[in-house]
Amino acid sequence: MTDNHQYETPAAGTLDWDEPLNRNFERIDTDVEIRDVDANRSNYVAKAGAKFLATDTGDVYIGDGGSWSQLGTIGADGTGDTTTVEGAGVESLLLDGFVVAIGRSLAAPQTIDPAGTDTPIQDALDLVAANGGGEVRLPAGVVEETGPIRPYAETQILGLGVEISKVAITDRTADGILFDRDAGVDRVKLDGFALNGPAGTQPTGVAIRHANRDTQDLQVGRLLFWGWNNAVYRVDEGVGPFQCRHDQLTIYECDAGDQDGLFEFRSWYGPANWFGTIAAYPSATVSGQNTTVFFSRGGTQTVDYLTMGGSAGVAVHQTWDSMLEFGNVHWEPTTNPTSPPAIVRLLGHGTAVVDTVKHVTGTAGYVYELGYDSYNGRGPARKVLGPYIELGAAADVTSNVVNLSAAGDPSAPSLYHGAPEDVSVTHSDGNTGCLRALGTAGTGF
Repeated sequence: MTDNHQYETPAAGTLDWDEPLNRNFERIDTDVEIRDVDANRSNYVAKAGAKFLATDTGDVYIGDGGSWSQLGTIGADGTGDTTTVEGAGVESLLLDGFVVAIGRSLAAPQTIDPAGTDTPIQDALDLVAANGGGEVRLPAGVVEETGPIRPYAETQILGLGVEISKVAITDRTADGILFDRDAGVDRVKLDGFALNGPAGTQPTGVAIRHANRDTQDLQVGRLLFWGWNNAVYRVDEGVGPFQCRHDQLTIYECDAGDQDGLFEFRSWYGPANWFGTIAAYPSATVSGQNTTVFFSRGGTQTVDYLTMGGSAGVAVHQTWDSMLEFGNVHWEPTTNPTSPPAIVRLLGHGTAVVDTVKHVTGTAGYVYELGYDSYNGRGPARKVLGPYIELGAAADVTSNVVNLSAAGDPSAPSLYHGAPEDVSVTHSDGNTGCLRALGTAGTGF
C-alpha cells in the first residue's frame, strides 16, 4: 500500500511506522520477492521473507516491519540506470550484468547499466577517479565498450574470471586498454577478465598499449586476449613502464604477423618489468604470416614461462640494448605458414639469459641465433644460452642448435650450455672468441 503522510528520514537501522517522516514512502507488508524493474535482467535483490520500505527519493530499507536497515538507493522513479547498493547486493548485481564502481569517497557502491551507455567501464572509471580512486567490478557476461579504456592512477578493473567476465571492444581502430594520460599512471590493477578485440579480417587496435608518459606499478593478474589483429601488448617508443608485474596472460586467435610481435617493447628504457606465464596461440588468418611472440628493443623484461602454439614463429626477438631474462621457452607451433630462421633471435649488445628451450612441434632453421643489430650497429654480446630439449619426431631443426651469424665482442663473450658441435659460425670474420660452448669447459669460437 502507499501512505501519503509526511514523515522524517528513518534513523540508521530502525524505523517505526508511527514515527513522523518528511517523505512519502511505499510500505510492503507481506513476504515478498523483489526483482529488478527490468525483467530482462531478472535481478533478485532479495528473496522471499523480507519486508521493504522505499521512499520517494529512492532510499530502500529492509526489515521485519518494526526494525529497519538501509539496503541502498535506487533512482527516484525506481528505473534509473545508476543504482547504489550495499553488502551482498554487489554480487547480485555483478551476476546480473551491471558494472559496479567502488570508490574511496563513495558512500556506497554505484552501478552502471551497460545497456544505457557505449562506455560503461570508462564511465565507472571516471566515477571512481572523481571519488578518490577505487575498483571497477566487471559483471558476468560480455560488456561492450567502444574503447579505448583509459585507467587513472589508483584504480582497478576486476572481473570474476576470464571465462566469466568479458570485455568486447567494438571500435575496430580503438585500443583496448590505453595508458596515455599526461601525468602518467601509477598503481593500476587489472585482473580476472577477457579483453576481446573486434576480430574479423582487418587490422585492429592494440589490446594493451602504453602510449604516453610512464606507467608505474601496474599489476596484472589473469587476463585473456582474443580477436586482436595487432600486438596485444605494446610499449611505444619514448615510453617506459617500470615496476610492472603480469601474472598470467593467455592469447588466442590474435594475428600480429604484420607487427614486431604480440608483445612489443619498442622503447629503449623501462626497468623491472616481470611476466609470470605467457601462453600464446596466435593465428595467421589475416596476415598470412608467422607471429613473433616477444619483441624487445630496450628496457628490462623478465619472463618466467613462455609457451606457445598456433602460428608462433620467432619466440623471442631481442635487439638494441634491451635486457632479457627468460626461464623455460616452450615452442610448439601447429599452423606455421613458413619456418622461422630461429626460435630465439638475440641481436645486438643487450644482456640476455634463456634458461632452456623446449621444442615439441614445428620446424626452425636454428634454435638460437646470435647476430648483428643494424638498429645500433653492434654485434652480439653477453648472452647466456641454456640447454636445448627436443621432445619428438614432430620437432625439427634444419641446420643446427646455435647460429653465430655475426662476430661479437670477445671482451663481453656469450656462453652456451652445450657442445661445440652444436654451434655453426656463418659470419666471415674468423674466430673471435665471442661465444664459448661450455660443453668442453669454455671452447671459444
